[in-house]
Amino acid sequence: MKRFIIKISFYFVPFICVLVFYRFFIFTNISGDIGNLAQLQFKKQYNKMLDDSTLQNYIVFDTLINKLSPLRFKNKPAILTIGDSFSQLNKAGYQNYLAYLFNYEIVNSKRSSPESNPIQNAVSFLNSGIIDSTTCHIIIIESVDRGLFRRLANIDFSKAFVSFTPSKEKKEKSNSNFNLLQLTSFIRLKFGYENPIFQYKLTDNYFTHAWGHIAFCYYEDLLFTKISQKDINRAKENLIKLNEKFAEKSMKMIFLIAADKYDVYRPFMQDKTLPVDTSSDDFDKIPNVCVINTKSMLQDMVRNGVKDVYKINDTHWSYKASEVVARKLAHDIDSLEILKLQ
Repeated sequence: MKRFIIKISFYFVPFICVLVFYRFFIFTNISGDIGNLAQLQFKKQYNKMLDDSTLQNYIVFDTLINKLSPLRFKNKPAILTIGDSFSQLNKAGYQNYLAYLFNYEIVNSKRSSPESNPIQNAVSFLNSGIIDSTTCHIIIIESVDRGLFRRLANIDFSKAFVSFTPSKEKKEKSNSNFNLLQLTSFIRLKFGYENPIFQYKLTDNYFTHAWGHIAFCYYEDLLFTKISQKDINRAKENLIKLNEKFAEKSMKMIFLIAADKYDVYRPFMQDKTLPVDTSSDDFDKIPNVCVINTKSMLQDMVRNGVKDVYKINDTHWSYKASEVVARKLAHDIDSLEILKLQ
């Protein structure tokens, strides 16, 4: 029996050593969605540094819109935001900064699931009468660039609201509890197998981090290489139709494109042979449609020396970008003069 245990230990001891090393020296230093996806040790202090500088109070009203609880503002109808994960950043989100700039209530529609199409949701809410000009004067629909063409291509303009069972938002703290799946991911990635995160060397340090000269980007940021001119034309046509649909209900639509991290940092990458994304560059020139494409304004921030426009360990922008985006939204809303008439 003793000999058997000794033989077995030759197999288990190395595994236990790896497990202990990962749990106490790797896992505790992983942060951000990129850190989780690539099992990279960005450390927790980086997020804390940014969190300490953002707005301390969240004054946006989050709601899960459904037929049983149609949209209602506490005071008077004003602004509704519907979007993907870029619209779910809480205190560091663009809506929160916008709420501080405006003396109007802002309601944010929470996602039914991480995979839901926010553009389709907005159309379905409108078709169902859940939102209209009595509940919302301005609707801001946000989509990250990498999902833009897929989402715009798959809009059913006649679809009404379908009840759903809400699912919990995927947050970083959902990965705060250690499990063996994370260990297997760590081992897999150490062998270079199916890593979803690409690394690009930058011409300078653009993040307040020891790895500040590297842009860590999600592989889907490169999906633009498969976008055709036909895809672009169809997306524009549906965007025009989307705007008309809200205009028919006396609602003003602002379409917000959250730039991909790769696109924002592409001009600052050392490798000048890398592809450049121009697929959505002229969307803000579509006649009679208010589109805010954030790419150029965020590139200007980086060019002017602002660090951490996006988080080094995350696919999302930081509070610094949220504030600039909010100011652009405020400027455009002011120019519409819709709220001033109420």
